[in-house]
Amino acid sequence: MKPNIDTNGLPPLGLQPIIFGGRYNFGDAAQLEDFLKTISGLGYEYVEAFPSDPKLFMEIAARYGVGHCGIHLSLSGTTDTEKAIRTLEVTGARDVCNSGLLKWGDLTADDYHDAIPILNRMGAEFAREGIRFHYHNHEFEFKKVDGDRTGMDLLMDGLDFNVVDLCVDVAWVHRGGEDPATYLGRHQNKIGYIHLKDTDATLWRELGRGDLDFDSVTATIKEMPNVHWAVVEQDKTEGDPIESCRISREFLKTKFDW
Repeated sequence: MKPNIDTNGLPPLGLQPIIFGGRYNFGDAAQLEDFLKTISGLGYEYVEAFPSDPKLFMEIAARYGVGHCGIHLSLSGTTDTEKAIRTLEVTGARDVCNSGLLKWGDLTADDYHDAIPILNRMGAEFAREGIRFHYHNHEFEFKKVDGDRTGMDLLMDGLDFNVVDLCVDVAWVHRGGEDPATYLGRHQNKIGYIHLKDTDATLWRELGRGDLDFDSVTATIKEMPNVHWAVVEQDKTEGDPIESCRISREFLKTKFDW
C-alpha cells in the first residue's frame, strides 16, 4: 500500500500524546473526550495511541474528526501482538511502533542480538494481518556496542526489512550525533514512519524552537517513497502541553503548509 501523500508532498500528520503525561486518563470517557476535542481544536486530525477501549475511542474521536494513525508499544518478552491486532481491527489503523529492546540502560551487543529475532517475529505476525511494524530509535542505539559498530548498525544488519522498518525520531537522531535530514535520506527505503521532535542541548522544544533544521528535514521527507505517517512527539515541556502542541502545529502549518 502506497502512503497517503498530501498535495504538498508530505505524509498525513498525527500527534503522539506523551507530552500530556498523566493529565488524561484515556480509559475515562469524559477525559478522553476532553483530550480529543482539545487536539482537534489545535488542528491535529490523527492521534497515535493505544486505547484501552478502542470502540469507545473511535466513537468519541469521530465526533471531532480525529482518526487513529497507529499504536506505540515497548518490547518485552511477553509483548502481546494479538492485543494490538485486535485494537487495530476496530480503529482501522495499520501501523505499530516499537520503542526499545528487552531492557533499557547500558546495552551490549548481546542485548541487540537477543531482541532482534523477537522484533522480526512480531513483524511477521503483524505483516500477516496487513499491519506495518516500525522500530522507533532513541539516542542509545547510536552508541558503539561492538567495536566501531553501533546498536543501530546491528539493527540494520539484523532486522528483516520485509516485515520491520524504521520509525525515525529526528530529534533522537540529532542527539545521537547524526544529521537528521542526511540520515533520513541515507535510509529512506527502510523508513515507513517518522516522529517529528525538536531539541536543544538539554531540553525538548516545540518544533522550530530547537536546534533542528526542519527546512532540510521536510524537504527530505518529500522525497521519501515509503513514509505513511509523520507524528509530532514532544516528550516533555516546561510549559502547558496544550500550548506546546499548538506551537508545533502552527509552525508546520505556517512554514510548510502541513
